[in-house]
Amino acid sequence: MSTDVTFITFLVSAAIAFALGAVPAAYTIGRLNGVNIFEVGSRQAGATNVWREVSRKQGTIVTAIDVVKGVAAILIAKYMGLAGVELIVPASAVVAGHWNSPFTKFKGGDGVATLMGAAVGIAPQTVFIAFAVGLFIAVTMNRKLNHPSLFGGIAGYAVFIALSFRPNSIVEPGVVYGLTGIGIAIMLHSMYFHKRHKEYFRSEVSIEDEDPEQTLRQDGLG
Repeated sequence: MSTDVTFITFLVSAAIAFALGAVPAAYTIGRLNGVNIFEVGSRQAGATNVWREVSRKQGTIVTAIDVVKGVAAILIAKYMGLAGVELIVPASAVVAGHWNSPFTKFKGGDGVATLMGAAVGIAPQTVFIAFAVGLFIAVTMNRKLNHPSLFGGIAGYAVFIALSFRPNSIVEPGVVYGLTGIGIAIMLHSMYFHKRHKEYFRSEVSIEDEDPEQTLRQDGLG
């Protein structure tokens, strides 16, 4: 740790990261399109819910914003003097802000895209490939899984770990462990939300599986 980095440095960088993470991109984009994202779909303010309940275009925009939030948090922390495993502090804070935004009564989303942005800021060359793999899975599995961004994140991190521990890798082991720990926290956060609000996801499945012709017949319109 640099002699210029103090406890105050960590505190300020974490506060800035939390504030960036708390920017309610999904909620704002939804509102601009006439949708309260907390009242539809999974009721989470994340890119996946916007993708499904608003539009793919708007979901892509939210994904980009959430990634930028993570990258910005790390770049600011680097400017303040943090490096290597020290950057896990703002990375954790930016995800925490995404989970508990004061702007939306401490509600948010899973934070996968935000964490991926933070990871890109910490180890851009290694994470780029992992990010591409995770994004591909999240997009292609969007209609087949309740949490495609979560599974995309898991796949992306598997690639990240494999690349990080290859010979001559410049990524510190502490960074790998730290980012993996945050990834596990996101997974548990998502599992807890899913378990606590099963009715949201059952309603999504029933709507997707419903037979349109049967619905018309039941309504006397078929």
